[in-house]
Amino acid sequence: MNPTYFARLISSPRFMLLLFILLFSMCKKGVDPENSAIVGEVFTTVDQAPTFPGGQVELNNYLMKNLRYPAEAQRAKIQGKVIVGFVVTDIGRIANIEIKQSVGGGCDEEATRVVKAMPNWIPGQLKGKPVNVQTSLPFSFTLL
Repeated sequence: MNPTYFARLISSPRFMLLLFILLFSMCKKGVDPENSAIVGEVFTTVDQAPTFPGGQVELNNYLMKNLRYPAEAQRAKIQGKVIVGFVVTDIGRIANIEIKQSVGGGCDEEATRVVKAMPNWIPGQLKGKPVNVQTSLPFSFTLL
C-alpha cells in the first residue's frame, strides 16, 4: 500500500466520521446520555441483585447522612413510607426513578433527591454478566 494513499485516507473527513461512529458505538452501554433511556432489557429477577457499594451497612450510613425530613411534612405531621423504584443499569448507574408509594409533604421529592445523588451501584448479574435490574428502596419518615 502506498504511504501517501494511506495518509490521505486517514485524513479524509469520511474516514474520520466512520472512525468516530465506530468508536462511539463501541462505547455506548447502559444508559443513553442524551435522554437517560435504558439500553437493553430490564430484569426483575437475577442471579445476583445489584448492591450499594459497601453493602447494606454503607447504604444505611449514606441514607442517615443524606436523608432529611422535609419541613413541610414535619409541620403537617406527615409520616409514612415512600417507596422509590429505579433501575440499576449494567454499568451501575441509577435510571428511571419513580415513586411507587407516596406520602406527600415533600417526602417523595426528598427520597427522589437522595436516590438521584447516590453513587453508582455494583450491577446485578444474570448468568455471570451484568444486566439492568429494576429494584426499589423504602424510605420511612417517622416523627419522634
